[in-house]
Amino acid sequence: MIKEILYLVLAVAVGGGMAAILRRTKAMSIKVLLTFSGAYLLGIGVFHLLPEVYEEHSHHYGAVIMLGFFVQLILEAFSKGLEHGHSHSELFANKGLPLGVLLSLFLHAFLESIAIGGSHNHLSRDALLWGLLVHKIPVTIILYNMLCEFTKKIPVVLFWLLLFALMAPLGVLVGSYIPILGDYSRELTAFVFGIFLHISTTILFEGNQSHGFNVMKYGIILMALGLAWLSVSH
Repeated sequence: MIKEILYLVLAVAVGGGMAAILRRTKAMSIKVLLTFSGAYLLGIGVFHLLPEVYEEHSHHYGAVIMLGFFVQLILEAFSKGLEHGHSHSELFANKGLPLGVLLSLFLHAFLESIAIGGSHNHLSRDALLWGLLVHKIPVTIILYNMLCEFTKKIPVVLFWLLLFALMAPLGVLVGSYIPILGDYSRELTAFVFGIFLHISTTILFEGNQSHGFNVMKYGIILMALGLAWLSVSH
């Protein structure tokens, strides 16, 4: 559990560091990271999480998957889609920090990490962890950029990034130390798969609005899917 918590905090630190560099140099497009993370989340879900959920056949798991999907849809109404690449800082101009966006993002980070603490399956826990780590880096970059639009005070930016970094470890701790959650590990995994399904498909669909064939984009998607396959096969 300590390893998972450290990795989750480190992912936010890496994302924040990359954001500080990219904000100055513009050396890399955030769209590339988003496309990779979206495809990786989809791969993790389809290659590992979904098969594990349905090892014990029951129709109610489908309902839990859809619950996760629609909970994320509701959260997105408040976060304005920051989880999949939108900051929409122009919507909050001259209104101060968008607390609704931040709280929704924090709740998202908390909910999707509970399954790591509640899972009894080592492979499932690792798959969930890697999915969250890959997802957190581009989200942190977007969050950093959004915060910098509202304040030039770096300590304030770091304060909110720290709070964001603590949400996933909090979810892991809740999943680990509330015994009853362990009895519903498959339901928790199904719920997170629903969240992953919404985020990943939104990223990939929004990235193809022109409906053209982009060799680099499809190469990134195939690479992410390949890595997702390898990460749950060994």
